[in-house]
Amino acid sequence: GFILFAACVANFSPNYSQYQLSPLASQLMEMFSMTPSQFSSIFTAVMMPAIFLSLVAGILADRFGLKRVVGVGLGFTALGTCLRIFAGSYGTLVVFMFMTGIGATLLNANGAKFIGSYFPPEKNVTMMSIFQASATLAMAVAMGTTSLFPSVSSAFVFAAGISLAALILWLVFARDPKQEAGAGAAELPRATIAEAMRIVVRNKYVWLTAFCLMGIITSATAMNAFLPTALAERGIDAVQAGVVASFMTIGNLCGCLAVPFIANRLGKNKPVLAACAILAAVGSAFAWRAPEGPLLIASLFLTGACLSGMVPLLMPIPVQIKEIGPLYGGTAGG
Repeated sequence: GFILFAACVANFSPNYSQYQLSPLASQLMEMFSMTPSQFSSIFTAVMMPAIFLSLVAGILADRFGLKRVVGVGLGFTALGTCLRIFAGSYGTLVVFMFMTGIGATLLNANGAKFIGSYFPPEKNVTMMSIFQASATLAMAVAMGTTSLFPSVSSAFVFAAGISLAALILWLVFARDPKQEAGAGAAELPRATIAEAMRIVVRNKYVWLTAFCLMGIITSATAMNAFLPTALAERGIDAVQAGVVASFMTIGNLCGCLAVPFIANRLGKNKPVLAACAILAAVGSAFAWRAPEGPLLIASLFLTGACLSGMVPLLMPIPVQIKEIGPLYGGTAGG
């Protein structure tokens, strides 16, 4: 229980730091004389480590263990979040946001390995739902409350405190799977890099899952990054726009819990994934244009729920593949 809590806080921290940026978009662009495209690069800088480090993160975790690898990443996240308070230019802010994303990259790349190592297969989707809910909760809290802070620096200080708490909790409670033998988790040998790569790269289901997740994350990132700004352009007050946009992240939170539950009750994942994909695609294009009021809120909520609801169904797939399992789960996750 404690290790899942530590992982959830660790997942909450970088997402909270990132999604603070959307409600602060106008202030940050004014402070650092940024264009909208430059602001976009700051928001997406958090995701840049995933491009360069995801595969490496999985390989390292398979080789050296989860606690050590994720702990180093969370250390970089805490450092970047703390240094962000003192950013004096667009360039330094990009660098510090990049550092903030390292912990999220190392943790998420090994999410399937983490869940598959500590929990039995029948609980994988449920535990992944809880793990993913921590990220969507961070988005909802950040989008809904950041505009209430009196200044940008005070919002950044609060995020730094959360990142430090996440690092401490991980170092205290995290254990590698072999140390949990006898508590229900398998004792895992160390995988060699060459062997892990050979097995994972040849598996078509790993690639199919990766492309599905790429589409979901691309759509969700575009929506969450510019939604408050797009709503403000429609004439909605900045604070109100942040509150309305938070309904999409509330939908994210509800979806990642409700959609796996529905799929479990139906006993079929594919029809649920197909329905969510269609609704999410339509919502991503048109939900923000809905008439102001209940219809706008409902459209954003449903879009967020469908986007995030697919993730817990897809993320455990690598460790459920017989040839992969928890042993190579880190490499497959990367």
